[in-house]
Amino acid sequence: MKTRGIYEKFPGSGLWWIHWYDAQGRRHREKAGTKSAAILLYRKRKTEVLEGRKLPEKLRRAPVLFREIAQDALEYSRLNKRSHDDDRYRMARLSEWFGNRTADSLTPDEIERRFKEQEWTPATANRYRALLSLTYRLGIRGCKVRENPGRLVPHRLEDNARVRFLDRKEEGALRTAIRQLCPEREPEFDLAIHTGMRQGEQYGLLWEDVDWERRQLTIPRSKNGAIRHLPLNATALHALVEMHARNGHSDMVCGGSKTPRAGLSAL
Repeated sequence: MKTRGIYEKFPGSGLWWIHWYDAQGRRHREKAGTKSAAILLYRKRKTEVLEGRKLPEKLRRAPVLFREIAQDALEYSRLNKRSHDDDRYRMARLSEWFGNRTADSLTPDEIERRFKEQEWTPATANRYRALLSLTYRLGIRGCKVRENPGRLVPHRLEDNARVRFLDRKEEGALRTAIRQLCPEREPEFDLAIHTGMRQGEQYGLLWEDVDWERRQLTIPRSKNGAIRHLPLNATALHALVEMHARNGHSDMVCGGSKTPRAGLSAL
């Protein structure tokens, strides 16, 4: 007959464990030995909880605040992720909300309510959810938390299959504005239009990634981590020639600009 609260972790091993909940609803596991020892230990722990006794010394620990596991996650991000700057920005907001809370006290419903209060796109909400879930996974690995509430926050549906192209009217209006406000940036616009590069790829492109002879660009590390090659048509090649005349002193094709916003902020 199965006894509640005790279990054989590896069936047939003869080694029995117990699991029980303290007065705060936290779950605990202990190795007991034989089945009879497990039954006695389980009854003892239940009695201690009912009598309000303190936990055994070896089971006590200081509460871990969210900001502590957040710092661990940021250090992991710094060492392992290309998106560390984005993680740092997002973690600042998460820490503003939850920093002084004990990490184990957060619930999926509470996190979801916070997310719904923000005017976020599905993609943005998913990035915050992913960072929060990573934070708790690392916390579990470091034995600082027991559960991962981020994992139970619903994932938003993103329309990744939708490809957006400028129509002729939109392209014409944008080109006219560029010529009025910052005509020197028009070759960057032509390069983007005629290669389909992501913004981060274009503004991280080096001159050594340009193969003039083969008329192609090499993206050393795309969003999915793979190398890819982009062909250059006549317009894109002409844009690169103009950009080289202006930015040839730099290693960067776009002269070191991180985004087009510096010149196009008024658009």
